[in-house]
Amino acid sequence: MANKILLLVIIIIGYLSFFTSCANIGMPSGGLKDTIPPYVQYSLPAFNQTNFTDQKIKITFNEFIIVEGLSEKFMVSPPTTKKPILRTKGKSLIVDLNEKLRPNTTYSLDFKDGVSDNNEKNPLRGFRMAFSTGPKIDSLRIVGFVKDAFNLEPVPNAYILLYRGTSDTLVYTTKPDFVAKTDRKGFFAVTNLPADTFQIYGLCNQTGTLKYTPGVDSISFINKRITPSAKYFPASDTTFTATDTLLVLGRTRFSPDPLYLLRFGEEYFDLRLDKYLHPVRKYVDLLFTQSVSDTFNIEPVNFKAKPGWKYAEVSAKSDSVRIWLTDSMDYKRDTLIFKLTYLQQDSLKEYYAKDDTIRLFYTDVVKPTKNKRKERHKIENEVEDIALVTNIKQGFDVASKIKLESPEPIESFDSTKISLFEKKDSTYRPIKFKLIPDSLNKRRSYISYPWKFGANYRLKIDSAAVQTIYCANSQMIKADFKTQEEEHYGKILLDVKNVTGPTIIQLLSDDKKETVVQSKQIMKDGLVTFKLLEPTKFLIKAVFDRNNNGKWDSGDLKKRTTPDEVMYYLSVVKVRSNWDIKDSWYLPAQPQFNKKIIDEELEAQKLKDKLKKHKSTKAF
Repeated sequence: MANKILLLVIIIIGYLSFFTSCANIGMPSGGLKDTIPPYVQYSLPAFNQTNFTDQKIKITFNEFIIVEGLSEKFMVSPPTTKKPILRTKGKSLIVDLNEKLRPNTTYSLDFKDGVSDNNEKNPLRGFRMAFSTGPKIDSLRIVGFVKDAFNLEPVPNAYILLYRGTSDTLVYTTKPDFVAKTDRKGFFAVTNLPADTFQIYGLCNQTGTLKYTPGVDSISFINKRITPSAKYFPASDTTFTATDTLLVLGRTRFSPDPLYLLRFGEEYFDLRLDKYLHPVRKYVDLLFTQSVSDTFNIEPVNFKAKPGWKYAEVSAKSDSVRIWLTDSMDYKRDTLIFKLTYLQQDSLKEYYAKDDTIRLFYTDVVKPTKNKRKERHKIENEVEDIALVTNIKQGFDVASKIKLESPEPIESFDSTKISLFEKKDSTYRPIKFKLIPDSLNKRRSYISYPWKFGANYRLKIDSAAVQTIYCANSQMIKADFKTQEEEHYGKILLDVKNVTGPTIIQLLSDDKKETVVQSKQIMKDGLVTFKLLEPTKFLIKAVFDRNNNGKWDSGDLKKRTTPDEVMYYLSVVKVRSNWDIKDSWYLPAQPQFNKKIIDEELEAQKLKDKLKKHKSTKAF
């Protein structure tokens, strides 16, 4: 019996020794990742506390917190004169409003997502609190969105300003009575408002002054005064549908419905010389903040201005000027000094001619050589032939023109040295074409011809067809190319309905730039056709052209005019080769601000990837 007990003890000891020795020595695993944001355990004042007059607020959480970026996100309404001071102490956030509080006022504190836990940085989203310095809490609210008027993109970090006063100049001169800030989706909520009537503005304020500076800030506004209200619905009321949580709290529905403020920038005189560059010895670039139009003048200071000493090129917006120096005695100078004259405004908004003196420097980059003087002489005196730039390629677009651009200003252009041929029966035969000069860039011209589908062409330009102002001749060009087949292109036929006035239907590139590819102006219901489209994806946009001037117009705050409204077709349109896409678009009578454009192909791929991931996870 004793032997059996001894044997049993040995077995137990061996068993324990084996399994404990198999354990790895080290720190225990971390377990599941913490995804829960911190929550408030208590605060002073308590949420919605009344008769609280201390300027310091203390909020204690269940864990240690961090407040990265909170100072930029935090808003207190009504706004304080001084900037609040935010600091953390252990698990507590302390907010010092930094001034004596107003009597009988409800304060609303909006922290956005600026409070996170210290471990995993899980943000506490939509964190707000309110208290009152008087005996009651104001509880009305105004909510909505700020969107860009031109493309309906959400505008984050815009200030929402509410004024009790009726003057249209308050936004220029006075801090608002109540304030809020939009989140990354452009959403705002001005909460804990009293029963009153307000002017409402959205302000993208660069300085943080909460005052509008035209030309610096962008603005949006509601063109009527808004009175918030709330109505209680008893539980037995079946007409009430709580479809919008922004407007509903329990059984109380708030008005107005979500507002949409459309942000725009006003035209404002703020003309300044922004940059001046001397990237190439032969020219200088002058960049202005606004159009210099015909008010600009330039004169040399450190050399004598001879007749025809310059050749000026002005950009399409007239906000940049390139000055080509025509005389080699001038552009060989290492230092150039110019006096610029352009219009400016004084404090009384009166125009006057402003003079600027600028100094530019240039140094040649000389390759290492035994005879540096000879190499420098070669750089200054050698005239090389130039190559004209063209856009010719195989599969040339039948809707395009051939571009011809000289890298230097043109002194003469002998169009008789240009020949265009079409291949017929294996023979290139000459054809007539139009040579169209560019209206803005005098170094550029276009060859226009009604190209045929899938045809072969040859462009031949003899040498010296172009001579520049620097006596350089153009090189010979001989280029064979073929146009696209008709089957390469697609077509969109859009039946537009409920057209109530001048409307521009634009076909846009499906990217951030939303470049206008084609545009049609219509006055009534009908079929809009976009032809000769590349097989790619497009967006479609409607511009409601109120003044029928053929373009989108911005707003004017002083005249209280809002920007032209726009609307998007809410599907990405994918054009396929040799395929007609037919659809209809009913334009709603009321403005629509939705830009949730669905790409069905992309959504299908996402679903496919999700199912594939689910199957692989399940198999594992």
